[in-house]
Amino acid sequence: MEILEFKLGANSFGIPVETVREIIPYQASTPVPNSNPCVEGIFMPREVIITAIDLAIYLNRDATKPAGIFVVTNYRNLDVAFHVDAALGILKAEDDQIVGLDNTLGVDESHIAKGVYRHDGRLTILLDFDKIIGEIQPELLSDEEKERILDGSVEE
Repeated sequence: MEILEFKLGANSFGIPVETVREIIPYQASTPVPNSNPCVEGIFMPREVIITAIDLAIYLNRDATKPAGIFVVTNYRNLDVAFHVDAALGILKAEDDQIVGLDNTLGVDESHIAKGVYRHDGRLTILLDFDKIIGEIQPELLSDEEKERILDGSVEE
């Protein structure tokens, strides 16, 4: 599995490379009234509207500074850009090198994490952007997906 590793504050996170459409420099976005607090707004780099999500706010951290990058993904034909500090590179990991998070450890990211990859003396938490988007915009989900993603009742 190839993982895009990125930095958010002092932590390293990652997502599968196949879920990444592109990485673009930060650009200001237009706020959307009555949106989820972690939605920075929308922007339009190339005639395509992209929703910007401040991943730090979603993870209950201080807001990301107006700098860094956007990791752009596509979920059900909805372009979503996750605002993070920096891309660190591509990691290659075998499935058996990824360890599940134990909910009893009090790790805030355990409900939206696919696991942890240990490498080079550090840990990279692998996030599930589909679950994050589903929590932010639950109306995009079918009833079955709401049960699976939002309730966490079935592992993917």
